[in-house]
Amino acid sequence: MGEIVLPHGADPAAWATWLAENTDPTWREGEWDQGLWLFTGRLDNPRTVASACRTAACDQVVNARNSFCAMCEDRLKASSLGGQEFAATHVPRHGRAPRGLVVVRCAVTRDGVRCVRPKHCRDLCSTHYGTWHYHQRRGNEDRWWSDIAVPFTDEVPCLVPACPNPSFNASGLCGFHSRAWTRDNRTHPTPIATWAPDQVPYVAAHQFSLGPLTDLLRREVLYALQQVDRWARVLGPGRIRALVRDHVGAATLLSDEPVQLSAPKDAAYRRTLNEIHTALRTGFEEFTGRPTRGEDVLDLRAIGLRATNGRTRRQFPATVDLTSVIDQPWLRRVLRLWARIEQPRTDEFNRTLRATTIASRALAQRPGAGHDPAALRFADVSAVIDGFRTALRLDGMPYSSGYRNALTGSFFQLIDYGRRSDVLDDLAGTFSRDAVHHTVGRDDDNEDEIGKAIPESVIRQLDAHLDTIGHGNVAGRRDIPATDLHLLYQTVYTVLRDTGRRPLEVASLSRDCLEVDRGQTSLIWDNHKRRRYRRRLPITASTAQAIREWQQHRNYLDLPASGDRYLFPALTEQSSADYLSPGYISETLRTWVASIPHLHGEGVDVHGDPLPFDRTLIYPYAFRHSYAQRHADAGTPVDILRELMDHKSIAMTQRYYQVSLKRKRAAVTTLSAHVVDRHGSHSPTSTASYELRSVAVPYGGCTEPSNVKAGGASCPIRFQCAGCGFYRPDPSYLPAIEQHINELRADRESALAMDAADFVITALTAQITAFEQVVTRMSRYLADMPAHERAELEEASTVLRRARAGAPHPLLPLTVIDRTPAGRQ
Repeated sequence: MGEIVLPHGADPAAWATWLAENTDPTWREGEWDQGLWLFTGRLDNPRTVASACRTAACDQVVNARNSFCAMCEDRLKASSLGGQEFAATHVPRHGRAPRGLVVVRCAVTRDGVRCVRPKHCRDLCSTHYGTWHYHQRRGNEDRWWSDIAVPFTDEVPCLVPACPNPSFNASGLCGFHSRAWTRDNRTHPTPIATWAPDQVPYVAAHQFSLGPLTDLLRREVLYALQQVDRWARVLGPGRIRALVRDHVGAATLLSDEPVQLSAPKDAAYRRTLNEIHTALRTGFEEFTGRPTRGEDVLDLRAIGLRATNGRTRRQFPATVDLTSVIDQPWLRRVLRLWARIEQPRTDEFNRTLRATTIASRALAQRPGAGHDPAALRFADVSAVIDGFRTALRLDGMPYSSGYRNALTGSFFQLIDYGRRSDVLDDLAGTFSRDAVHHTVGRDDDNEDEIGKAIPESVIRQLDAHLDTIGHGNVAGRRDIPATDLHLLYQTVYTVLRDTGRRPLEVASLSRDCLEVDRGQTSLIWDNHKRRRYRRRLPITASTAQAIREWQQHRNYLDLPASGDRYLFPALTEQSSADYLSPGYISETLRTWVASIPHLHGEGVDVHGDPLPFDRTLIYPYAFRHSYAQRHADAGTPVDILRELMDHKSIAMTQRYYQVSLKRKRAAVTTLSAHVVDRHGSHSPTSTASYELRSVAVPYGGCTEPSNVKAGGASCPIRFQCAGCGFYRPDPSYLPAIEQHINELRADRESALAMDAADFVITALTAQITAFEQVVTRMSRYLADMPAHERAELEEASTVLRRARAGAPHPLLPLTVIDRTPAGRQ
């Protein structure tokens, strides 16, 4: 090996000393006297990929992809037990050893002392098997067993340094290395004494050895691994073994010479390799005080960006070359300072970087390309604002107005930060944002498209395939049986659909999230967005039953103890939170939706076939819109829906009730032709009259002049509409009429309990009967209509109910005539 050459001419010996001084001593668990280092994964460390076999009585180690070791997996397949019962009851008897290991000793025993050497054949070690075979051929087998065979009390270690296995035979190699030497000796004949010192010791799934590497390279890898372990979620020993194989003979990881990778298509391996290189280069920059890369190449891991939750450091390293996205040096300078001093969250950094990139492109089109900050003027700010107004996503689609405003704010906050920190002292004062002229504006919400809600017809189709959710390639499958995994995601879907809570609010539900008060079950949940906790939401009996069924299964699952307080706990120890990741919910939902053969939307094509529904519109948050829209379409009062949605402002809730003037007019035109009187006789009206009388009473139209004039506040017969000749209901009022019937029945029961006079009971009964007749006649009328006309009528009814529920019934600005005779007070 030639001379080791490091960047900037650094001294390799000094570099090795610095690495040794900055490596945690607990990472030096290996045998440095022979230049080896053997890592043993800690089973209690959630960041290692190795874990114990799920079988309680088994001491084998498996990697993260498996729940059982190979032998227990075979026994499980041969049994009729479930995974949980098998893990609790099976007692393994290892008749065969894992690859490369020997756990069964030689059977030769004398005076209670058994041979300690590993079994080779016929329960005998290699030496005993040879002598037994010799005497057996000469007929002395019995004498050999009784007198000749003497157990060995010493183990002969394998010739490969640090190999944990004893020698398998007279060659001095264990079984694993004996087979390897036989294989290598066929192509390159080499004496064992020469071959063994250069070999890697046998390592299990949770181990690796740095033995084949040079001393400096071993120290570099060890230091880098210690750094990576601080911010990487898992440490994969298998990838480190591949790294060792690929760098045998290399002098240093800091070399720019290309390395032939053994698994170039393995994304996890390439990511691990990049992490190690990033950590090592950062350490070398600290050692030399000089960057190996340009100052405009930001190492986000070294900066210490926080994760989105604001609590932990960035998990995966990355570098950003600012010169490739930002042309102006002064912009790069202030962005570097802000990132290194403020250490923002990753989402905040990404947004600011994106905003600075857009501004840089806009300035690059101006005279001087924006390189001289002192020459920038008001017109340059206008050009930057225009750039934000027309900003496009990476897929070519325009950003939403809200995100464009966020980008604009992030950029000018960065400029203000540069001025406050004296980094932009040379920036012209005219490069300032005007509050009036420099606004991006907001798009007008299409009130008919509040409908990110999933149509109820599509939800019914999803419900029909609910038995398939959670099956297939679902994240976390190794940690929970398939049947319980199905029930888990089925319950999550049910809660999303029936409660309208946000995905994070569903995922973080507490284990005892149900509360029963006077027979009504409520869901206890936390509004993380507005930081309002222990909110109560009334839920249906079927939703509560689905949660209780999962709670019962939840009690018997072997899941990480950190998630005991949550209804939907984290499935693995590697999870960043103690509850089920909303990302898992989204991923599972999309996988399930994609597996459904057909999903029909509303409407048909030119051939009369149902149109397919766009599956990308089905995601967890959309069920919140569906919940709100379901209530708005049913006519739930806006103030009640506001409480159900836990909105701070009623304006947000009213969005679900907004109906365009065009749609409302079309609905009125449709419904005005189907108005009836109290006897069920057809009584159509004009659209203008329909609008006027619709403000009178909540369960039908009214044509009584004084009541209409008073906006429904002056009924001569005290709103006993079913007995009034001026009452004009239509099908859009059916839910309100049925609700009023229920209220009248409750009033009648109260009157009976109060021992009220007979005429009161008679009047209430007559009203109930009259309203029931109205409902019966309109229901019969709808049933006799053609299907397409009935569908059109129901759509119009939904539009008007939504409009009526979202708006109060104000009094008309008309003068009300006082009917009280003069002199009577």
